[in-house]
Amino acid sequence: MMLSMTFPYSPPHSDGELVEIGPDVRWLRMPVTYAPDHVNIYLVRVAGGWLIVDTGLDSPEARRIWEEVFSGPLAGEKVVGVYCTHYHVDHLGLAGYLTERWRVPLFMTYEEYYTLLGWPDLPQEVPWQHVEFFQRAGFPQELLPQTLVMFDFAREISPMPLSFVRLQDRSHLPLDEEWQVIVGRGHSPEHALLLSKVRKILISGDQLLPSISTNVSVSVMNPEDDPLSHWLASLDRLATIPDDVLVLPGHGLPFRGARKRVAELRGHHRRRSQVIVDACAGSELSAYELVKVLYSFSLGDFDLQLALGECLSHVRYLACRGRLEARLDGEGINRYRSVRGVRAVNGGAGFCRD
Repeated sequence: MMLSMTFPYSPPHSDGELVEIGPDVRWLRMPVTYAPDHVNIYLVRVAGGWLIVDTGLDSPEARRIWEEVFSGPLAGEKVVGVYCTHYHVDHLGLAGYLTERWRVPLFMTYEEYYTLLGWPDLPQEVPWQHVEFFQRAGFPQELLPQTLVMFDFAREISPMPLSFVRLQDRSHLPLDEEWQVIVGRGHSPEHALLLSKVRKILISGDQLLPSISTNVSVSVMNPEDDPLSHWLASLDRLATIPDDVLVLPGHGLPFRGARKRVAELRGHHRRRSQVIVDACAGSELSAYELVKVLYSFSLGDFDLQLALGECLSHVRYLACRGRLEARLDGEGINRYRSVRGVRAVNGGAGFCRD
């Protein structure tokens, strides 16, 4: 039988509108200031009230929308918890605000909570570790100040709660045993999806999106990671989700047909990997040079960081599997060339960790 995707719901018509997804699930959209221009929020009825799944970033507009929801569609109702799929600002920026307002617990995985707490404030200058990271990627020295954009999010995060309820893979939601946590990796360290087999609903956060490819990046904060391996392994798990399960993503429209989308994403990364291998067949290229191969259009400061991280995740994946070899040149730049028929030991230049 041919796999397909269907999109049974239209987006909310306005800020603060709740779209009913079955009797006990609601869908809300929050605006964000960068692409994509929104984040999806879900409210799930559990014992005693509503669980908020993801929050939006902290801004006067987002707080206004939440207050309109509480005084309008949810008037007289109680919020009993806040669940954050992962630590990115558009998904937990208002976690502190909402948990304080309602005096309710935050539900998060250990790695996501402490990754955010350990994320540095905006530094005055680029740290030497970051200089080395970008130098090895072949990033132009004159553009280094732009890399600080990845740390300029403090104003979009309300003060984090000082405690949290830890979520773990395959555990059940303490507020409602019907919902089970599925941990995915690659986009973030310990991303917590939420599955109800009874309702046939999967809240996927950013781990499975319907139309754009999830960003999978080697980060300056974890430069030796192999996130694409983690993400592809997580896709293997999601490929077992039945096609009649409704996927509620962090961005885009709710859809059915998880297996179709998983197949598309696998194909996307195979093609992208092949483009890199082909480009490195004729000459040795840096990660920054490969960004220009993969992205033919102009990129802003923030998008350039994401593109470089994506490119590094692919070259790391390919080098660790012997399809690319890395050589550290005299200027301290990793340069990659294709390896045909021979497996490189550790990818060359000490690039991989066994």
